[in-house]
Amino acid sequence: MVRILIRWAIMAVAVFVAGELVSGIELREGIVSLLIVAGILGLVNALLGTVLRILSIPFLIVTLGLFAIVINMAVLWVTTMLTDRIEIDGFWAFVWAALIISIVTLALRIAFPDRDAD
Repeated sequence: MVRILIRWAIMAVAVFVAGELVSGIELREGIVSLLIVAGILGLVNALLGTVLRILSIPFLIVTLGLFAIVINMAVLWVTTMLTDRIEIDGFWAFVWAALIISIVTLALRIAFPDRDAD
């Protein structure tokens, strides 16, 4: 349970950073909105993102992993369709948001690794 909360917090921080850095992102004010967006993004990423990554393995190999940006953009787009708490305007805003969220999430997961209770 703690691991899920940590991942949720990491996603919320990543969405907040993207919202602050990318001018095309409008995030509804408040921590509750941020947590809702992070939760939806995490669920969409876990369900749809996993399926897309499995189906696109050949593209990921050919593009040396760069196709992951397209997958992350698709997951982000679906998230914006499911909630009105975040709006992203334009293709480049989606590109930059997907990149920033991926980088921040990766950095925070390295900084706060999952600890399995053995």
